[in-house]
Amino acid sequence: MNRPLLHPRTEASLNSYFKEPSHGLILSGETGTGKLYLAKWIASKLQSQEYIVTSLEDKSTISIEQIRQLYSVTRTGNGLTVIIENSQTLGSEAQNAFLKLLEEPPKDTRFILTASSALSLLPTIQSRSQLIEVYKPNKKLLLKLGDATSDLSQIELESLVHTSKGLPGTFLKLVAEESLRESHQTSVNITKTFYTAKPYARHILCIENKYDKQWSEQLLDILSIILESLLKQGSGNQKMFLKLKKQSELIETTSRNLLTINGNPKIHLAKLCEQL
Repeated sequence: MNRPLLHPRTEASLNSYFKEPSHGLILSGETGTGKLYLAKWIASKLQSQEYIVTSLEDKSTISIEQIRQLYSVTRTGNGLTVIIENSQTLGSEAQNAFLKLLEEPPKDTRFILTASSALSLLPTIQSRSQLIEVYKPNKKLLLKLGDATSDLSQIELESLVHTSKGLPGTFLKLVAEESLRESHQTSVNITKTFYTAKPYARHILCIENKYDKQWSEQLLDILSIILESLLKQGSGNQKMFLKLKKQSELIETTSRNLLTINGNPKIHLAKLCEQL
């Protein structure tokens, strides 16, 4: 495997880990930072076989049954690195079942958990694991790799770095897959239209996309990127800056409500359509 793109702080933590690899490791960072790829790369560097645990297609959580399967999987005696992807989706029972494995790890077995936040895991799991924060790498590194692995222009690459928020996992997928890139650009264009449109036109866009939650989250994510860029450009105009700041806060509130409050996304988007 190719060496992953690493922020200097992440690389320093990783170098420390390799000096004395612990049997438990948590890779924490926002979605798109390439945590799973990094976990696989670590397993290859440890020269051990990888075994990945992730939520089943029809489930949003990793079940206790999947964790219990590890009791037999890890008894083979072979060098094994168990990677639990999105470990924040482990329920309390599944976490307690995993804790038993972590407390008495089988010989030549290591566990790597990827998580959006280590705080989503039991304190006892955290205390028995080494933590590495996976930060976004330098923009120049992303552009250099994008240039070396694609025929995209510098302008196209810089645009992808910007709209992917500099997240290497997201950026590299967009660089590698033309269909995904086209879909992403369509989403960016729709979001720009949404931002500049009148309330009625915004409502129509939401209706056309059936207030789909995934579409709504993507819309809000790209809106936040647009507002962040505009805030930087409008910092010299106090009136414009205050307007943009208010819009940014509205988007942040809508995103938070969409994620934390149960109900139809239509409720939250309808308010955004009127007030943005």
